Amino acid sequence: MTEPVLELVFDRLAADPAVPADVADLVLAALSGDDDLAAALAGTPTRLDPPATGHAEQRQVWLKSITVAGFRGVGPQRTLDIHPGPGLTLVVGRNGSGKSSFAEAVELALTGDSARWAEKTSVWRTGWRNLHTPDPCRISVALHVDGVPTPTVITRAWRSDADLADAEVTVTSAAGRHAGLAELGLDRPLELYRPFLTAAELGRLAAGTQSQLFDALFAIVGLDAVTDADRRLLRAAGPHEASIKEVRGQRATLAATLDGVADERAARAAVLLRRRGPADLPALTAILDEPDEDGADEAVRRCRQLAELRVPRVDEVARLARELRDAVADVVRHDGGRSRAALRGAELLRLALEHHADAGDGPCPVCRSGALHGGWRVEAEATVTALQRRSLAAQAASTRLTALLRQAHHLIDDLPLPVAEDRRPAAEGSADGEATALRALTEAVTELRRVPGDPVELADHLQARYPALVAAADAARAYAAGVLRERDTGWRAAAGQLRAWLGAAGALAAAEATLARLKAARAWLKDTGAAVRDERIRPFAAHSQRIWQRLRQESNVELGAMTLAGSNTRRRVVFPVSVDGADNGAALGVMSQGELQALGLAVFLPRGCAAQSPLRFVVIDDPVQSMDPSKVDGLARVLAELAEDRQVVVFTHDGRLPDAVGRLDLGNARIVEVRRAERSVVTLRAGADPVSRHLDDAWALARADDVPAEVRGPVVAELCRTAVEAACHQRIWRSRVPAGMPHDAIESAIVAASRRLTTIVALAVFDDADRGGDVLGWLGRHGAAVVGAYRACREGVHGAYLTDLPGLVTDARALVKVLA
Repeated sequence: MTEPVLELVFDRLAADPAVPADVADLVLAALSGDDDLAAALAGTPTRLDPPATGHAEQRQVWLKSITVAGFRGVGPQRTLDIHPGPGLTLVVGRNGSGKSSFAEAVELALTGDSARWAEKTSVWRTGWRNLHTPDPCRISVALHVDGVPTPTVITRAWRSDADLADAEVTVTSAAGRHAGLAELGLDRPLELYRPFLTAAELGRLAAGTQSQLFDALFAIVGLDAVTDADRRLLRAAGPHEASIKEVRGQRATLAATLDGVADERAARAAVLLRRRGPADLPALTAILDEPDEDGADEAVRRCRQLAELRVPRVDEVARLARELRDAVADVVRHDGGRSRAALRGAELLRLALEHHADAGDGPCPVCRSGALHGGWRVEAEATVTALQRRSLAAQAASTRLTALLRQAHHLIDDLPLPVAEDRRPAAEGSADGEATALRALTEAVTELRRVPGDPVELADHLQARYPALVAAADAARAYAAGVLRERDTGWRAAAGQLRAWLGAAGALAAAEATLARLKAARAWLKDTGAAVRDERIRPFAAHSQRIWQRLRQESNVELGAMTLAGSNTRRRVVFPVSVDGADNGAALGVMSQGELQALGLAVFLPRGCAAQSPLRFVVIDDPVQSMDPSKVDGLARVLAELAEDRQVVVFTHDGRLPDAVGRLDLGNARIVEVRRAERSVVTLRAGADPVSRHLDDAWALARADDVPAEVRGPVVAELCRTAVEAACHQRIWRSRVPAGMPHDAIESAIVAASRRLTTIVALAVFDDADRGGDVLGWLGRHGAAVVGAYRACREGVHGAYLTDLPGLVTDARALVKVLA
């Protein structure tokens, strides 16, 4: 049950030689995560780093107390103390006594909600505050964690104006204050093993939504990772399935399209597409590569050239003309001649500045009339900068004009025109329309190519002549398209579709192989998950059957091992139920309400008492409704059996359950009576405990004079001894639990010391079973009656005890009081 899922799946994959390696890779990668699955599908290495699927080992948790104030039927604060260890606690009281307020309080404190209020009207959620003492309003649950002396306390408190959902929640433990139960690792166990059960839930468990019950049980078996992996595989298969379906659907559509084309190639391609099995892609490609029958027709060739003719748009050429004019204007503005003179002047000044920098102030070395000095230098440097800027601007304008002129000439020279080898229009032998279209286009191109030398005139020439060329090209293209439409059988368009389909079909084999791997991985994971699920649910099913056998008593309904079946929206829990040996598939419908109640318990208790749950308590509210007396006896036995290693707390108004527990002498059961007085004042009073019950039975038997003394003596002594042992057990639990000792260790110590009365008393008194020799001395300090009772309990069970039997019981009461 606790084995990590990835290791479990890995071991099963390794043991299954029928699983191909690439399929096994997909299974493991899907368990690891989306990235690893994508890598496995792409054929690249994966990390195989799965998320944690198990739960960390947790200490056992027990209920210690439930405190309620101003909530539901409880007014002034009251605390229900519960022994934090195995045992059965019955909280009894009439309807309206306030007992269910404690059951609702523990569930609400730990989960934030109450199943008893589910599917109820809003009145149930508005009447949660006590009418008589609405403030303070708080509930508090103390939990005992094995080995931790300090209890963990969860409190919900409401201000006077707060709604139910607005509680202030505090969680404290030995480690300090916490943001919530998640920090303590208790939120997930409370969800998985939900230890609370109300009467309303009992009916829903057996006759309610099957998918909800399936989810609750499925979560316990710890296979969420398998479900997540299956979803990843399903998502990964989706695109491949869609592409395969699309390509296959296009194949039939394309074959129908080719049937409508009057071309021998289309007919052959359609035949190939309709053949069963994979399409013959090389043969189809060869058909597409066959030359056209009209390839030698010069007129058709030219028409195809014309139909594909593309020339620059009019607005692009108009923009080029405007840029030409702007560039010419820039060149004129900067005047290239003056710029060259400015550049020479700037060079002379630069040399003079270098001379001044070397020789200092003095006469001009050129004219000998001027002087070079600081003032001259400042003016000269400014002049050089201005002259250089003017020269650079002129150069940039000239360069831009040159580039635009080159662009204009390229545009004109590169115009496409279908002409013969001798550069003349190939109109000879052509139809009149073709000749006219070619002639108009040729004339427009010829006219445009009469390029003037002046750049401004060239710009005017482009704007004036180019629109006529575009119009001629459009007319020629329209004519050619019309001719081709008349001559085309539809093959060219169909061939284009076929070529596109062949590209998609080429990847079909890889997609089909990948999809097959994904489906194989899903199938293996589904079968393995179902097998592991059945293995892990089997202990729950067996426990459920055992409980039903105890509860059914005189019922003629047989319950087989429940199983989980189906998936997705069809998931359900299957109850193999038969009536008088006949399984008609509808036995649930003929079961009585009491039988349904018992079935609900048989389903709930294995879940709430799962071995791997750290929550060692179950809280059951009103489980006796609609049960006949025989089933109540069966329930008492079931609860007592669970209480051997669980803390079972049952709230009931039906006196038959505590009566059955007492009548059947089912062991260490504690009864707490709840009474409610005026203004919601609730009192809690302990009922008869095992010690008092055994002593009361001994007292009654000791005074039964109609039974011979030699018969009564050993039984009375045995009952007194059982009472003493029960008192010792209580003392041991009370002393060791607060000290932080684990419950298993306490139980083992009690079992080991119970071999003799001396050792169990020594363990209770001295916390050391080996100090039996000190027991009499310790008891002697409490009087001779106590010592006499101890000796009688130790020795009287081995033979006839004919002394004062009522006196023995009285002395035994004194002994257990000392041990308490």
